[in-house]
Amino acid sequence: MNTLLLFCLLAYLIGSIPTGKIVASLKGIDIQQVGTGNIGASNAYLTMGKKAGLLVLLGDFGKAYLLVDLALRYLSFGETSIVGLFLILGNMKSLFLRFSGGKGIATSLGVFLATEPLVGFVLVLCWGAGLVFAKYMFLFAMMGTMIVPFTYYKLTYDLLALFISFLICLLILLKHRKNFKLKSRKGPEVQKI
Repeated sequence: MNTLLLFCLLAYLIGSIPTGKIVASLKGIDIQQVGTGNIGASNAYLTMGKKAGLLVLLGDFGKAYLLVDLALRYLSFGETSIVGLFLILGNMKSLFLRFSGGKGIATSLGVFLATEPLVGFVLVLCWGAGLVFAKYMFLFAMMGTMIVPFTYYKLTYDLLALFISFLICLLILLKHRKNFKLKSRKGPEVQKI
């Protein structure tokens, strides 16, 4: 079997592992029925506390980082970015959750840090600023996401990786579209993640 295809299938399956659902079920909680209903680290933190949130974050981040790091040894940089895309698709459309899932933030961080650490640093910087100014967390996260493709290309000059990073960022933005609530006359109100 083609190496890229094998890695993509593996990436989708590993990305599909619902870390948040597993962590919550160990506490007797159905994470999809509490808080925002999302299986990601933010909802885990809001509904179960800091330790659970950190565990989910590290789980989603770690599985992506390790697989992408492995893929880089066998595939080109551009091909590895495709593997990263399948990891994020697995997180968002989990095979084990009837094709529902997370929003891809922690998984994408693992992908970008493994492929190009400076890009990951840009994301961490923006998300960190969002945590400091909690009211604007969503805006900082989205700003970091939109900067990624340009930073990626500036550092790698790989057109395939640039295209895939645009797809990843578009998927993340689409997943977060509900974070904007339109209010009449006052413009968009930003919800916390």
